[in-house]
Amino acid sequence: MYNNEVNSLISNNTGEEAVFAVFGFLMLIVIIVLLFTLIFNIIVKWIFFKKCGEEGWKSLIPFYNGYTLIKIAGLNWWWTLILYGSVILSTMQSTINVMEKSDSTSVLAPVVLLVSILSMFASLAALFTRINYSINISKRFNKSVAYTVLLVLFEPIMLLVLGLSKDAKYDETVEVSPNGLFGMKTSKPSVYCPDCGTQVNEDYCPKCGKKVR
Repeated sequence: MYNNEVNSLISNNTGEEAVFAVFGFLMLIVIIVLLFTLIFNIIVKWIFFKKCGEEGWKSLIPFYNGYTLIKIAGLNWWWTLILYGSVILSTMQSTINVMEKSDSTSVLAPVVLLVSILSMFASLAALFTRINYSINISKRFNKSVAYTVLLVLFEPIMLLVLGLSKDAKYDETVEVSPNGLFGMKTSKPSVYCPDCGTQVNEDYCPKCGKKVR
């Protein structure tokens, strides 16, 4: 009977050790993947920033690298706040969740709900920001709408392609909307007469009478 208890104890300890070993192995894989992703993003932005005339070291600084990307896209600086709003709120939400678990009175429950709702909207706003700077970056590299979609879905890879491609040229002089989709022009582009250079708003040039449209 004593031997059975000892064998049972040994088998239980072995099972617990196996669980901890598997958990530790999975945690190691997660850490490696996160480190690889972080290093890869830094390298990608370093190359991309250099391509756009910015210093590569700016990719090393959290938040500032996002501001630099916003700047390259020609958006106003305050888009950076929208871009990182979800990160800040998610951090707040995690902190409040930990506090709520230690609070037996559930006083923090309404706060958790409010922060969760705000975090959801902030995540959508961050996605909207990514769409806006992807549109502007595509324009300044003379890329199509399809490239904009790929840039939104696979940002690190597409930024790396732009940074390494010899054919991709960044043109800061290309006019883009600093307010994103809110400020995009919906009017038709100006048309000029090929003979006299007069701006034409109708089918015929008002100066020389040449049909333009």
